[in-house]
Amino acid sequence: MSDSATLEWVCGAHEERVARVFAELALERPELASVRDLWQRGEAVGACEALLDHFRGRARASGQAAQAPPPSGETDPEADAVLADTFTFQNVTGMAPRLSDGTLDWTCRGPNDDAEWAFMLNRHDHLNLLVDAYLRTGHRAYGRRVDADLREWVLANPYPGAHTDDPRWRGLEVMSRISVWPQVLARLADDPVLQPGTRLLVLSCLPDHAHYTRYFHDRAGNWLAMQMNALIRMALLWPESAAADEWVDYATATLTPELHEQVYPDGVQKELASHYHGVSRYCFESFAQLLAEAGREVPEVWRTTIERMWEYTAYSLRPDGHGVLNNDSNLDLNGPAVLRAAETWGRPDWAFIASNGEQGLEPEAGPSAVFPWARQFIMRSGWEREAHWGVFDVGPWGTGHQHNDKLHLSISAGGRDLLVDAGRLYYKHDPWRRFVMSSAAHNTVLVDGRGQRDDVPQVDAPLDEAAYHIGAPVDYARGAFAAGYEGVAGTAVHTRAVAYVRGRFWVVVDRVETDRPRQVQALWHFHPHCAVEQRGAAVHTANAGKHNVCVVPTGDPVWRVDRVAGQEEPHIQGWYSREYNVKEAATCAVYTADVPGTTSWAWVIAPGPGAVTEPSAEWLGMAEGEARVRVRHRDETLTVHVPLDAGQVRVN
Repeated sequence: MSDSATLEWVCGAHEERVARVFAELALERPELASVRDLWQRGEAVGACEALLDHFRGRARASGQAAQAPPPSGETDPEADAVLADTFTFQNVTGMAPRLSDGTLDWTCRGPNDDAEWAFMLNRHDHLNLLVDAYLRTGHRAYGRRVDADLREWVLANPYPGAHTDDPRWRGLEVMSRISVWPQVLARLADDPVLQPGTRLLVLSCLPDHAHYTRYFHDRAGNWLAMQMNALIRMALLWPESAAADEWVDYATATLTPELHEQVYPDGVQKELASHYHGVSRYCFESFAQLLAEAGREVPEVWRTTIERMWEYTAYSLRPDGHGVLNNDSNLDLNGPAVLRAAETWGRPDWAFIASNGEQGLEPEAGPSAVFPWARQFIMRSGWEREAHWGVFDVGPWGTGHQHNDKLHLSISAGGRDLLVDAGRLYYKHDPWRRFVMSSAAHNTVLVDGRGQRDDVPQVDAPLDEAAYHIGAPVDYARGAFAAGYEGVAGTAVHTRAVAYVRGRFWVVVDRVETDRPRQVQALWHFHPHCAVEQRGAAVHTANAGKHNVCVVPTGDPVWRVDRVAGQEEPHIQGWYSREYNVKEAATCAVYTADVPGTTSWAWVIAPGPGAVTEPSAEWLGMAEGEARVRVRHRDETLTVHVPLDAGQVRVN
């Protein structure tokens, strides 16, 4: 492939592409008068020059055009790696090979043979990295690589004109390039390092990106939100396109119903993965802003839905600023974004939550919260950074990115995570992926060694108010998993009720209803930074100078307790992933018991600063569907009445 990319070369070697550029334009627009005149006179090179000048002028007017840096030998290690065809995506570094014609293998799946690596390669974020390094250092090789990669990609990867999962033309990668390419062209608008022929080739390919997004987009979920966001962005980036207004109309008509289809009335996105809730919220919010920029009316439903989505992000926030780790999520740091949103939306209560009370105004409600459609419960002792925090999930499976994790409970205290979800790890289909998606990676119950089957993906009504209570002195929620366990015959229904005595401890009551003898396993996954020890049947953490937690069982089963960390055989257990492609060994306390039939038991989970103080937990039995547990802890004795079927939670 030639290193020289003049307009004469493009007009001669790629005449059809050039014609497509002008066929896409609304040449009757006044600002394109000189372009139209040159094109109609058959002066293709001159028309192309005029068109590029038009886009340069817009980049200057918007302030995006950067001044060409003076040449320099200064280098940047990340940019140097790209020059050597070495890329780091989602914490995995690898070299993409060159094909026999000298072009990069844009389908390379990286060192782990993971399709996600190929997807990231084709999103072209590395071009922004190179542009940043070039403008900072003036090292010409970085700018020349941007020029070469853009030209090569356009010519080596023709538009398929159909829906595909090929990493070069999959919808999310198309969406990403719609954002990246115009930004690169604008930032280097006045810099000859990006050659005019390359610029024109990119302009010839962007309409294909818009066409794919318009006609071959995905039909639901956060992918649809991202792609319609890209389509309206394309319309604003290239209003000269004859199809620009139609793109806005179509994107608006397609995405507006998704505000209802994707988001529950309590503001939680229906995939029920905190990470993708944030993705969809960003796309809806960005779309509304772009719609306003396009001069279109933004219906009130957009504002109310987006605000509810922020409400969930704010009120589910951990005291340390991270979000919920559930389904396919990373442990995202959401606090700074909530602070910015608090200013944008005029919500001082969000600022108070995200700043641990240092900014804003204390919320009238809380500190605990319930999201009755998503059926998630946030239980916390206060707003300060050292506060207790827990999330209990009795919701549906989710409409995407699901894990088999119903009735999972996570707990943090003193600014550190204690009991955790194992995370998402990655999307490559292998035993590790099956583990993180399974019940075995969550704080729930296995029956005869098996995890939960897939449950209903969404609900059409909120949880009955009788099934929860939020308010001092005790927060409470209950739920049941009745969809059955993989490969397990007969009846096996797990019911769990959680009572949080604010500022003191959690009481978790489990019941397995079964028509035959079973082996049950109750799992408690600890954060990797927890030093986990055992005293009889109680398991606790022992980190000096930190908050610790003790888990104490009580009830009918006779438990056998194993602590498993970093196990790969005979099955994977004892691992934690806080972000994509990262895993750490972490202790899982595995409680195993043989039960003759329907059986109930309880756990007392007590966090606190310094050396753990083990509570005394006494099972007082079940009466009329209510479990009673007496807890002696720190010079206080309380009896907690926890209903499993009906009734109100009580503490005396």
